[in-house]
Amino acid sequence: MGNKKIKIPSAQQGNRVKYQETINYDKNPPIFSLEKLQTGNYCFSKLNQEHKAMFAEAIFRRKNLTWENIKKADRHGLGTEKIAKNSIKAPMPRFITDEVADFLVFRYNGTCPMVGYRHKDIFFVLWFDHNFTLYNHS
Repeated sequence: MGNKKIKIPSAQQGNRVKYQETINYDKNPPIFSLEKLQTGNYCFSKLNQEHKAMFAEAIFRRKNLTWENIKKADRHGLGTEKIAKNSIKAPMPRFITDEVADFLVFRYNGTCPMVGYRHKDIFFVLWFDHNFTLYNHS
């Protein structure tokens, strides 16, 4: 998930293909995206003002952390944890394919989770579990 080689054709080298250095996305801070956020009970619009403010604070607190740092951090702090895709009680978005085996959970207000998935260095938030009913919390 973290590394990718990119082919860069070079006009001066004829048909030979030159490879750029491997990109290690784990060295980058996360980019939080609400582009894929689902509507319904777990949408941003269902959050009260405190939860909305704490979501902004959660993103701000992670702005200088890399994915490497986050992987090492406490799951109930600035870190994350994996959750099985089949444990989600909300309808699964159609664009979620088998490539997404697990979801990631970040805490944004105490232990309130936001659930989504990572692609490269982007974390796509799908749900805000503000009332702890999106999956079983044990």
